[in-house]
Amino acid sequence: MQKLLFLDYWGVEVVRGFQREPQRAHKHRANPLMRADQPWENGNLQLYGSVVKVPDGPFQLWYSTVAEPWCIRVGYAESDDGLAWQRPPQDALEFEGHRTNAVIAADAHGVAVIRDEAEPDPARRYKMVAGMGPANCVHVLCSPEGRQWQPLTREPQIPHHPDCPMAFYREAGGRYVVHHRVRRWGRRICRNESFDLLHWASEPRMILEPGPADPPQTQFYGMGAAPYGPYVVGTLWVFHTDADEMGRGHMNGYQEAELAYTRSGYAWQRLAPGHAFLPHGHGRAWDRGNVQCASQPVYLENEIRYYYAGTDMRHQRHWELRPQQAGLGLACLRPDGFVALRAERAAELLTVAFEPRGEDLRVNAAIAAEGEVRVGLLDVQGQPLPGFGMSECRPLHGDAVDHQVRWGAAHAVPGGQPLRLHVRATGARLYSLYLLGTEERPVYHRFEALA
Repeated sequence: MQKLLFLDYWGVEVVRGFQREPQRAHKHRANPLMRADQPWENGNLQLYGSVVKVPDGPFQLWYSTVAEPWCIRVGYAESDDGLAWQRPPQDALEFEGHRTNAVIAADAHGVAVIRDEAEPDPARRYKMVAGMGPANCVHVLCSPEGRQWQPLTREPQIPHHPDCPMAFYREAGGRYVVHHRVRRWGRRICRNESFDLLHWASEPRMILEPGPADPPQTQFYGMGAAPYGPYVVGTLWVFHTDADEMGRGHMNGYQEAELAYTRSGYAWQRLAPGHAFLPHGHGRAWDRGNVQCASQPVYLENEIRYYYAGTDMRHQRHWELRPQQAGLGLACLRPDGFVALRAERAAELLTVAFEPRGEDLRVNAAIAAEGEVRVGLLDVQGQPLPGFGMSECRPLHGDAVDHQVRWGAAHAVPGGQPLRLHVRATGARLYSLYLLGTEERPVYHRFEALA
């Protein structure tokens, strides 16, 4: 599948009349899905952690909770539908004479978990990174099912204390990537990588930091990340500190998530600086204090799920140990729904020339009752291909992620030559264009760039 997203205008030659609109994930009406109400959780819950969907199996959640005087433990929960969660008892921690759902009782900072489908050893199917040990440096742990964990080696794999939440993912080529904090650089996003989990780059790279347009004392607490076709899309924890605070470290404020992306893994762009993809709540909302996204989203067949921890307590020094209401939230996004091109009136765009490797052209768009979208095919010089012009295109209507483009009775895009897509729209929000091969079953998050 070849696809054109609108994270930026890479792949677009001309755009007129469209307004680029970064989208927000929609918070679920059942939030909070789970509250920090178990005695051992001390009333707090953070998504220094992850959510994974097992193929033909349950959703799995790993989350962090802080115990006095200061110990970050890892809890585990499961759900059949990702909405109603259970905490199955485990053997790692007893509290007041009862088993708990904790899977790591020792101090574990910045936890992130992946289920590694490419791992040939079943005992290492699940992998975790966490700051542990006397120096709180980053260790890799492995597990067959995500509940009983063993460190890969006695020594840490990355000699840095992460302090903040981490991201952990595996690229298509097999390389493992961890985002973490390096303390001497403050709250900024750094990257380290390894092909075998044992040998990591000797020095991490800083990949994202606040820019000149950010208010003073804006901090990047961490950034979850997951591959999305040729991109990696990140949920950036932006820490907005109080402007009048003069204390050491600037600890007072709130956290919420912005979107960021990269094509290379190293050169990151913020989708819309200052625009919250997952904002903290307001008024008396249960998540009005902090919003903390999990280390990666969950890709379902027709929906992207962003799980997050929310609390009514704002960030401050040792805020986790103060009385609060905390829980697990969910926010959802349509496939490819990161950015919409909105056309209230007549708008058009023209792509760069590309070699089509598919014949079935689809459009992901929400089209109003009075609106429409049409697509024409042009040659490299911008001339309409006979039979595939704008006038031959059947207008698209309605809201769908897979509108099929037809020209008269035909829908097959001719191959063997470079071409351009010419789109005209009114009363519509356009999310993506994509080409499918013959009898290809599309998976929206697995694709190559159109251009």
